Amino acid sequence: MAPNRRRNRNYILATASLLVIVVASIITAGCTAGTSAPGATAGLTGVSWSLDSYLAGNGTLVPALPGTEVTAAFGPDDKVTGSAGCNGYGGDYRLDGTSLSVSSLARTLKLCLEPEGIMEQEERFLDLLGSAAGYRLEGDRLLITGADGATTLVFVKGAEPVALSGTSWRLASLAGENGTMTPVISGTNVTANFDADGRLGGSAGCNSYGADYAVDGANLRIEPPIRTEMYCSEPPGLMDQEDRYLAFLTEAASYRVERVTENGERISLGATISSRTESDRLILTDRNGTDILVFEPVFPTPDLPLAGTDWVLDGYSTGGDAVSSVIAGTTITATFSPDGNVTGNAGCNHYGGNYLLDGTNLSVSSVYSTLMYCEEPAGTMEQEARYLGHLANVSSYRVEGDRLTLTDAAGIDLLFFVQAEEVPAAPLTGTGWTLESYSTDGVSASSVIAGTAITAAFSDDGNVTGSAGCNRYGAGYLLDGANLTVEPPISTKMHCGEPEGVMEQENRYLSLLESVTGYRIDGDRLDLLDGSGRALLSYRAGGAARP
Repeated sequence: MAPNRRRNRNYILATASLLVIVVASIITAGCTAGTSAPGATAGLTGVSWSLDSYLAGNGTLVPALPGTEVTAAFGPDDKVTGSAGCNGYGGDYRLDGTSLSVSSLARTLKLCLEPEGIMEQEERFLDLLGSAAGYRLEGDRLLITGADGATTLVFVKGAEPVALSGTSWRLASLAGENGTMTPVISGTNVTANFDADGRLGGSAGCNSYGADYAVDGANLRIEPPIRTEMYCSEPPGLMDQEDRYLAFLTEAASYRVERVTENGERISLGATISSRTESDRLILTDRNGTDILVFEPVFPTPDLPLAGTDWVLDGYSTGGDAVSSVIAGTTITATFSPDGNVTGNAGCNHYGGNYLLDGTNLSVSSVYSTLMYCEEPAGTMEQEARYLGHLANVSSYRVEGDRLTLTDAAGIDLLFFVQAEEVPAAPLTGTGWTLESYSTDGVSASSVIAGTAITAAFSDDGNVTGSAGCNRYGAGYLLDGANLTVEPPISTKMHCGEPEGVMEQENRYLSLLESVTGYRIDGDRLDLLDGSGRALLSYRAGGAARP
């Protein structure tokens, strides 16, 4: 039995030794087959690769032509996109270990004449990329190999793309139906603001929109946007442009930021660039590598002060995350004065109230408004009621550049304002003023009765004249800086029976004129004030009575 045990023992040792040799051979083969370490596949994606050299027809590696930029970005969605030097391209790719195959390559159809040989290089590059059989990573270099194992394309790691987080852009052009880039319609403003929390928002030209976005290297994914529901008829074609823009956002697959030099040379920017110039461009491309949206930078503006800035409502919450634009043909404003009063136009009526600040905490109280009813545009009164209701529920605010957002106690954004366009102050004299509202008891104000017009014209010779709603009137006035006093008016003696209340309104108006001690002009608005600075009479330059 002993010989058999010895023979079995020798057999086992021999077999074990052979197994060790085989395993060692496999490990050695794995180490010598390439320099890619486990997990190297992850190093392929999320990087913008720039072509350094490629295999020429004579079997030697030649450098890429100077002045050309050939790139490749392998996305996590198994899509490869980039620039072939002249045209953008895109296709599918598949990995299996260090095996790599690229298929379904497509490109745009531009013809480039400079530098000489660029189109021949592009054809060769796409042929070699389409015949890829493997790859390996060597430091910051990506080597693509053919079926025979020979290196056909050598890339170097490009600069990390400029971070989109915290940047703001204005659309300059978008792809047309024939594939060429078309400038945005004159007079339209389409913007894209990339927040740090992965939210994209802005104006699509007519409506405001918002969407989630995600970035992986140079790869970009934008979820379908949600927009407000306003319709704009001017300028012609605006809504079609808006629809196309929002559709292109969801088609975006990658992005790049370029700087265009004075001689037209395009330079891709890396993350080390700390600021953008007027010549920078953000370009979004689709999965085929086609440029679909081109933006110019919007430079940040310093945060405006809450008090002393004229704000115009841009949108308001309608519940949950839904936001509505302001009804076309209506304007809602808010001005927070340093004395703790907030005033403005709610779309139909003028309103006022008190506000209190404590850091970023803001509360609005004692809101009142005039009592006019506006039938047109449809929905004006419902919009006004919602606005005033939101205003009374405000708990905090934030100012970001020229935008003001008012938020409730639950942190829900209720009202969205933008800075009003500056209106040059109209002169007191030589301007036709039409009354919009007047004080009824020193606290509340009333709109002018529909169908009546009360006017005032201050002449250089110290006289004020106009219509009190029924009768014509005239009076002398004295001006001393911001101090203004009006002598008791003289009027005609006509009696008007219609509309109801017109004579009482007229008497109230003429009486208030005598109580005026000062004035202020804000753009095209004139307020005649009492001794405590409260508005007794509020006019608009060149205004007209509401129907």
